[in-house]
Parts: sequence; C-alpha cells; structure tokens
Amino acid sequence: MPGPGRQGYPFIPFRVETLVPDMEPAAVMKTLRLACSALGWCVILAFVLPLGAAYLLGLSPVAVSALIASAFVIEDGSIPIGIGLGLPVQYVVPVATSVEAGIFLGLFGILDAIGTASGRVAAFLDWTRRMTARSWMFERYGIYGLVPAEILIGVYLCSPASWLFGWQKWRSFAITMAGYCVSAAAITLATLGFIHYFLPLI
Repeated sequence: MPGPGRQGYPFIPFRVETLVPDMEPAAVMKTLRLACSALGWCVILAFVLPLGAAYLLGLSPVAVSALIASAFVIEDGSIPIGIGLGLPVQYVVPVATSVEAGIFLGLFGILDAIGTASGRVAAFLDWTRRMTARSWMFERYGIYGLVPAEILIGVYLCSPASWLFGWQKWRSFAITMAGYCVSAAAITLATLGFIHYFLPLI
C-alpha cells in the first residue's frame, strides 16, 4: 500500500520490449493523454503566460525571451539577468516562478507517461518504492527534502525524484515551489541590494 504522500503505479505483469507497440489502445491513449497534459502545462506556464503578460505590458520581446531561456537553464539565476535587462522586478520574479512550475509539471508528467507505458519502468518503480518504504523516516519525512534540494540543485532533480519515490504530484509540486520561492526571494533581494549600493559607485 502506498504511504502518505505517495501514489501507486500498477505493476504491469507482461513483458514490454518497447514503449508503445505492445500496448492496448486504451493504454496508448492514456499514455498520450498524460504526455500531452504534461507538455500543455509546460507550454502554458513557461511560454503563454510570460509572453502574454509581456505583450500586455509592452515589454521588450528580446529581453523577455532571454529571461525565459535563462530560466530554463539556470532557474532562479535568471532573476538577476531579467533585472539587468531592464525588465521590472514585478514581472521578472513571477515569470521565473511560472517557468519553474512549468518545468516541474512537464517533467513529472512525461515521466508519469513513461511509467504508465513501460512494464520494465513500472517494475523498477515498484522495486524502488518498496526499498524506500523500508525506512519509516524517509517514508514519512523524505518529501520535505525537496526544499533544500530545490534551493541547492533545482527542479531538474526535484521533479524526477518526486516521481521516482512515488510522492503525490501536487504535494511535491507545492513543497518544491516553496523552496524555489525562498531561493528566488533571497536572490532578488541580493540583486536589488547590489544595484542600490554598488552600481551608483561605478
């Protein structure tokens, strides 16, 4: 039985050599639905909302594109870049946060689709979760490790780890984004402090 904050994956008892050809049509449709949903979340949060807001605010498309691209690569490190490009702080921080959310949900959803499509992956997930369930401390408190993991490493670790350990998607998402908000707030304050105190001296 999955523990608190976990979600179970049904073990697929037959061999699957590839992801799609041996699957039933209903399973194929479920896999495609999960993958499309994941890509949809990513596109909306990382591109549609930031670009739509930039259009309404009359911001530079080049600066906004640079902010979005850097948010994919260096995550909250994109905040100083956006501010340095002359974008308003009130725009930069929400956009960087939105891109981070899109990355998490996109990655998690794609991995979810793979776990549904492949019997071998489903068996590996089942084994991994049985191993981690042996530690009651990890079972109960492991999910909270997403906060320091997000601050120190980033979403490209947190999203796959949440999926691998079977933690509930939206709870993992909320905890990861809480860690991101702490890190983003610290970076924003440091950037504004640097601009206020040091740039006038240059």
